[in-house]
Amino acid sequence: MLKIFALIKRSKYLFIISFLFWNFSYGQITKIDLQLAHKYYLDADYEKAMLYYEKISQEDKYLDKIYKNYKATLIELFKYREAEKLCKDQIKSQPLKLHFLVDLGIIYELDDKPAKKLQLFDKAIAQIKSNTTHSAASDLGIAFEKVGAVDRALETYLKFEKISPRNILSFHSKIAMIYNRQGKTHEMINTFFEMLLLNERFLSSVQNGLVNSIDFETQYKEKEILRKAIIQNIQTNPNKIVFVELLAWYYMLNNDYENAYIQIKSIDKKLNSNGQKVLELGNTALNNKDFNIAIKCFDYIIKNSSSLEIKFEAKNKRLITFKTKLLNGSKIIKEELEELKANYLLALSQLNNNRNVYNNSLRKYQLMVDLSEIEAYFLKDINSAKNHLKNAMSLTNIKAKQKAEAKLKLADIIVLENNIWEASLMYMQIEKEFKNDPLGHLAKFKNAQVYYFSGEYDWCQAQLDVLKASTSKLIANDALELSVLIADNYNMDTSETAMKLFSYADMLSAQQQYKEAIILYDSVLNNFKNHTLNDEIIFRKAKIKLKQHLYNEAIKHLENLEINYPNSILLDNSLYLMGCIYQENIKNLDLAKKYFKTLLFNHPGSLYITDSRKRFRKIAGNTNAEIQKNS
Repeated sequence: MLKIFALIKRSKYLFIISFLFWNFSYGQITKIDLQLAHKYYLDADYEKAMLYYEKISQEDKYLDKIYKNYKATLIELFKYREAEKLCKDQIKSQPLKLHFLVDLGIIYELDDKPAKKLQLFDKAIAQIKSNTTHSAASDLGIAFEKVGAVDRALETYLKFEKISPRNILSFHSKIAMIYNRQGKTHEMINTFFEMLLLNERFLSSVQNGLVNSIDFETQYKEKEILRKAIIQNIQTNPNKIVFVELLAWYYMLNNDYENAYIQIKSIDKKLNSNGQKVLELGNTALNNKDFNIAIKCFDYIIKNSSSLEIKFEAKNKRLITFKTKLLNGSKIIKEELEELKANYLLALSQLNNNRNVYNNSLRKYQLMVDLSEIEAYFLKDINSAKNHLKNAMSLTNIKAKQKAEAKLKLADIIVLENNIWEASLMYMQIEKEFKNDPLGHLAKFKNAQVYYFSGEYDWCQAQLDVLKASTSKLIANDALELSVLIADNYNMDTSETAMKLFSYADMLSAQQQYKEAIILYDSVLNNFKNHTLNDEIIFRKAKIKLKQHLYNEAIKHLENLEINYPNSILLDNSLYLMGCIYQENIKNLDLAKKYFKTLLFNHPGSLYITDSRKRFRKIAGNTNAEIQKNS
């Protein structure tokens, strides 16, 4: 009896085990099966992953979902026969999806059957027919690109475009990029230009493609090929304005605004744009400090445009250009500033007599804000500057943020008057109104500076700690810089005298009282010989001389820092600034190269590395070849 019972019990367990095995192998596929298969695959536990994928693959509806990972799993386990069968099943069930042929070809290559791989690649391309969908051709081309068969991808895209007239040029961007990867610059450019000949609306796509294919700062040979190709297309397609636009764009990318101006004028006339396109070029030239071309653009509009709106815009921008040009010049001449002020006042008067012009208030606002800067910082006419800013704030149709921006500038001018606590109150008002806006963050930083100037370092530091997390990178960096300065130098001596003299000198410098600032800086240098502020002082004195356009004196201070403070955190700042002064102001390009190269090789972690490399290459006129230390 017991023997019979034992047999029954044993049979029961065998049944349960058999049932569980059957349920794993043939039971219903669950979400957990899919998740476990994916987990084991990601964990590179391919044996377990394969068990689950085998089970899941028994239901056809899941095959597409697991195909990619299942195939990769079989390959990792060197199960090429099973992988081959998997691919063939997909090819049989979905014959129009040609990329499966590429997958099978790669499996043959792994299984040491290269001839079969080539046959399948040929077969895939041969099966592109007039009824092949764009997505099927795209998937095939991408499959070829992923396995490095770029020539085959190119062949795919070209054949599909040829036999599918409804999809003409649909792969031209991809074709152009492949030509670029192959180093076939002429073919790449011609491919892009075929797009423009078909439809001028492709202009933005073509411009983006060219920028992504050619480094306009270093690839001089490719740039010249492009320039010649554009000119040739202008000559052969005189009615296609798009190529003239492309040539103007090319010149602007190379900061050649003189030639861009010639092309843009031609486009503006042909399109009857009434000066709008010339205005856009003028703005670009102004932003890039090509003041002569900017003025030429605005003068052209003032003379030729029949649009009052565009004319007034050009007049405003012309004044801004003269102002910016004057303030960026080597020497500020008071008579020129007075003449510029008179032109601003004339422009304001003309706007008052043309009340119906669109954006009238906004233009008056901009003129008054700009004029206040000239009056406060260069003509030292503080009262007039304050009045213009107050008038700007009271204009109708001016947004709250614009009023706050004028108020911020008014507070800055009040700092010039040494009324720092009145300015502080205004900064706090702006900060409160625009708490989560970069304008509010800027006001908070300027208020923190007020406390820094007055020697209230603990309160200043608390504000800076908040600003270091600002969404504005520039404000966050400025806050961090001032915070580090205070942390590194506050309480370094028991009297705190050096730090208080230094921060007060910083205030005098901000107020453009440069002579008085330098006297205080020197007092720290003379009385605190080994203070940690001394390298900061030398750097600040150099920047004051730079503001005064005394470039050789600025260089002397920076050289002093380089020689006597070799471990200063400002050393890379000094090297970069010397390079810029020699490049832009003194025009000694050999010395500029020297300092940029020193920074590149001796300070690889500097924030100025990228810009130094660009400047060096621009001066050297070389390509993107590696910069040699001893070259």
